[in-house]
Amino acid sequence: MINITKNIETFTENFTDLFIKTGASKTEFANNVGLKHSQIEPYLNGTIPITSNVVKICDYFNCSIDFITGLSNDFNYPNLKKGFNQSCFYPEYERLLKLNHTNHFQLSKLNIVTETSLSLWKKGSLPKFEVLIAIAYELGGSIDKMLGRI
Repeated sequence: MINITKNIETFTENFTDLFIKTGASKTEFANNVGLKHSQIEPYLNGTIPITSNVVKICDYFNCSIDFITGLSNDFNYPNLKKGFNQSCFYPEYERLLKLNHTNHFQLSKLNIVTETSLSLWKKGSLPKFEVLIAIAYELGGSIDKMLGRI
């Protein structure tokens, strides 16, 4: 079972390292990435961003989401795309469930997902970023693949 606190710490550590290497102020960095400057400090202090902001950060650094969350040691994938495609999530989620011989109900019993989230995802909604991390770890998947980045 995943320890989500560890993965949030990994995101924070990797983001902080990458941010410091830019040499930019929080305001400069936020402007370059397309975020509000008030969002940077919480991210440096352990607040996990929403998915679209994680994607902006990873696009700026040209790194994979899997790397920044500690899912992979590979900083970048050769075929990494910018942005994300929300419609890729549910088919990849279904594929990972089948590959792992499990189902949504079993993941809900592990408190990774909620039973009601499935109907929203089928309609094209994305889970919270923390849930994407948990799904990827539990099912051995890639967040980048779930978001259509690879």
